[in-house]
Parts: sequence; C-alpha cells; structure tokens
Amino acid sequence: MDGVAFTEVAIEHRCAMIATQLPVLGLALTPYLALVSIDAWMHEASRQVPRVERWLHYSAGALFLGFLIALFRNATDLALVLFGTFAALTVWDAVGFHRNLAVRERRVHFAAYAALALFVCVWAWLERPS
Repeated sequence: MDGVAFTEVAIEHRCAMIATQLPVLGLALTPYLALVSIDAWMHEASRQVPRVERWLHYSAGALFLGFLIALFRNATDLALVLFGTFAALTVWDAVGFHRNLAVRERRVHFAAYAALALFVCVWAWLERPS
C-alpha cells in the first residue's frame, strides 16, 4: 500500500472507564430516554410539527447520539462539545417552538430536562478524579 496515506484521528481519552461504571451510566440514562420517547410520541400525536422544528429534533438527536458514543468511549472533550451543541439546539427548540404546548406536554419536557440533569450529574460524578 505504498503511496496511500492513512489519517488517524486522535481522540483524547481520560483514564479508562471502569466496567462497573458503564451500567451505572446506562441506568442513569434510562429515565431520560423514556421521557424523550414519550415526548416524541406526544409531538407526533398531538400536533403537526413544523419542518424547522423537526430538523432541530433530528439534529439534536444526532448530536446526543454522538455525545453518548463519545462519553462511553471516554472521549470527554468531544463529549462536552457535542453536549454543548445539543444543549444549544434544545434551548432553541424550547424557546422557539414549545412556548404554546399543552401543560401536559410541558411537564414531560421539564421531567426530561430533570432526568437529563441527573444523567449529567452521574456522569460528572463518575468522571471525577479518583
């Protein structure tokens, strides 16, 4: 394979995540994923979601998936960048499109935000220096 250049992307890793930490992160993530699933169902069942809002949801979902992959691979710097971008899109979505939602749906949103905050707190606790 002379003449073919391969580029290796270096992802900065902290110390390896202990095997017992993975299930803890998974358990901490479960309430958020359940609430986001309920919210997605409510969106589709209760109203016609505008195209821009749908693209925000798809983009936020892709960013969150990338965040999770980076997080579970211990690529903390990349995970933080992806989470920050995800959070910015989520705020844009909430401020731009969710002000006039039914009370029931807003409650699901706030519960999902609380579940996400719990997940981030568990992640931060697991990332602390030993």
